[in-house]
Amino acid sequence: MNKWLIYLLEDNEDDIYLIQQFLVNHNGRHQFKLKSLKNLATLKLATRQCSPDILLIDLNLPDSSGLNTLITVKHFVPNIPIVVLTGDSNERIGEQTIQLGAQDYIPKHELTSSLLARTIIFSKERFELQRNLENMVVMDKLTMLNNRGSFDNELHKYVQDAIRYDTSFGLLFIDLDNFKAVNDELGHQAGDQLLRGIAAKLKMFRRTSDFVARYGGDEFVIIAPHIADKNQLMKLAQHKYSLLADNYCIEGSNNQIHEIHLEVSIGAVLFPDDGETESKLIQNADASMYEAKEAGKPFRICKDKD
Repeated sequence: MNKWLIYLLEDNEDDIYLIQQFLVNHNGRHQFKLKSLKNLATLKLATRQCSPDILLIDLNLPDSSGLNTLITVKHFVPNIPIVVLTGDSNERIGEQTIQLGAQDYIPKHELTSSLLARTIIFSKERFELQRNLENMVVMDKLTMLNNRGSFDNELHKYVQDAIRYDTSFGLLFIDLDNFKAVNDELGHQAGDQLLRGIAAKLKMFRRTSDFVARYGGDEFVIIAPHIADKNQLMKLAQHKYSLLADNYCIEGSNNQIHEIHLEVSIGAVLFPDDGETESKLIQNADASMYEAKEAGKPFRICKDKD
């Protein structure tokens, strides 16, 4: 039997008790564990410690009111489905919560055990379906990393946020040096295995805040926030080179096992020092990567200010 952790953002003790009883008395294939939180600060702390399966939120709290509550919650838990429980019977409020990203809403005077459980289950299933469909659009099917389109969108967001908050971030452009030889000598199936191996390392050994994508072919990119200067950027590039430049065991088209040594070239740039637009930043990262490749160096840090 499935057991879902539910966070309830609610400051009214009577409503907390009522919702607790509705969930306890529910008979079905799902079980619910409810944790109530009375303000945004305690909810934020709780979600950092353990993410729930779903959020039930009241819009009017001691530290927030109205639709601003929903907006604030979505900012620090963007990947959790939200059901709004409102004391306002105005249907327009419910419509607005859906437009702002809630999965569903229930006027409190309509609450029953079966309605609450059904809404929770359907909201969770809709949310997962939507996320899977979105992943199909933004994921590279071979490596299961983010794809080029997803990277372009994410880089735009990083640039805008860095401008708004006067921060910086790093960008690494990674190219596999002898990948064409693998394809030519061992076949494209072997090349695909190698790309998946590189992707697995990039996913497994990344900082939580990093955004990793397959840029195209045998090229990969990493957006690295919290990089303040070129010294930190160099350490990151060195770490990624040490991680990726390695021996890889792959199966060739003749079903024989081959061990190959892979070299990589990395171009590293810092925003805004090395480009104040997305296109200039990518251009300088790509140029730095090719300079590293031509010089036989593992990586190159861009030194020219845009």
